[in-house]
This record gives sequence, structure tokens and C-alpha cells, in this order.
Amino acid sequence: MIVRLAILGGRPAVLAAALALSAPGEYRLAVLAGWDWRFALIMPAVLSLYAAVAAAIAGSLPKGSIERKQANAGALIALMLALAAQVASHLIEAGYLEKSPAVVVAVSAVPPAVAAHVLHLTAAASRLTPKVQPVSVSEPAAQESLEPKPEEANEAPAQEPEVMEEPEAVMEPEKPQEPLTQRDRIDLVVRGLYDSLGDCRPATRHMVAALADAGLPSSEGTARESRKRVEAAEPHLKDLPDAIAA
Repeated sequence: MIVRLAILGGRPAVLAAALALSAPGEYRLAVLAGWDWRFALIMPAVLSLYAAVAAAIAGSLPKGSIERKQANAGALIALMLALAAQVASHLIEAGYLEKSPAVVVAVSAVPPAVAAHVLHLTAAASRLTPKVQPVSVSEPAAQESLEPKPEEANEAPAQEPEVMEEPEAVMEPEKPQEPLTQRDRIDLVVRGLYDSLGDCRPATRHMVAALADAGLPSSEGTARESRKRVEAAEPHLKDLPDAIAA
């Protein structure tokens, strides 16, 4: 319990006391460097805030990262500047150290150097710190039990499962047949002679006569070409015996 109180209350108290004791020396050194007393009052605040911000940023960065090491170095540099300001101001007042251009330049360079390093540390911290996206959690909807209660199971009659009727097949309309060409009609007449002659191959005279009766071209060449087409479509017709020409 005592250790916890020392950590929670003692550490801030010691830090505040140390910064308060360092403030007069930092103020006198700023005045000796030629600053107006109203602006010199800000010098202790600059170094104190620099140390606090650097330490806070170092604690928020991942361990082992270069940025965390730089933040720790910044906190250490802030303490070393406060120490140097105390020592330098007391040495000058005691007469052991004279005010020189180097002291004026060093004191004047502290504020811009501190501002530049703090901006660098804050940029690194914002880049490395993972951003947490807010997640909206909706209230869970009340879930009803799918199982019927015993009273409802006894009262509600069992329902027969509905039978889904299959949709009637839609009959597609038949496509109109294309009219037969003259060549097709000639082949049909010649093909019919194989059956009418009792499964015999028709002779040229048979085909010429049948084509003439049908009102189609009835030359011998037309008849023979038609017979070739018919027998090419049905090769077994070539094996039939030849019909005897009347």
C-alpha cells in the first residue's frame, strides 16, 4: 500500500519540486542571455514541458522502436539542459564564468530546437500508434424458441405439409416446316420406287416414268443422280436386286 502511494503521489511531487527548483536558474540564464523578463519566464516552462512530453511519448511507442529511443533521449536532453542552465547561471552569478557569445547562442537556440524535436516525436507517435476504429454494437434481438411449448404442442393440430404442384410444362409451338425443294421431291419419288417395286432397285426407265407422272423433271441424268443421292443416304439400298424393266 505504501509503495503504491509512493508511486502515485511521490513521483509527481518529486518531479514538481525538482522542476520548481530548476526554474530560477533557467529564468536568470534567459535574462543574462538578453531576453526580456516577460519572455524569460517562459524558459522554465519550455524545458519542463519538453521533459514531460518526451517521457509521455516514449511510454506510448512500441518497445525497441527508433522513435521510442529518440523520445527517451529527448527526455534525458531536457533534464541535462535544466542541469546545465542551473550550473551555468550559478557560475556566472558567482563570478566563476563570464557571459560569452557562446552562452547567448546556446540559450537562444533552446526554444526552436525543443519545438522541432517535439514536433518530430508527435508525428512519429501518431504514425506508429494503432488507430482504434469504433465498433457499433447493436442490441441483440430477442430470440424466440423454435420448439413449441408442451401446451401449444397438445392444442395445435398437426398440419400436413403442403405439396407444391409442379408447373405444367409449356408446350413450345411447333416450328413450321420449310417447303420441299424440287430436288427433295425428286428424291422422294425415287425413294418410293424401292418400296413399290418390292425392295428392288429401280431401273432408269422406272424412275423416268415415275418422275414424269409426278410432273417433275424426268431426264435420265436427273433420275440417275437422284438414285445416287438416295443410296448415299441409305447404303443398304445398293444391295437390293435390280428390278426387271417392263
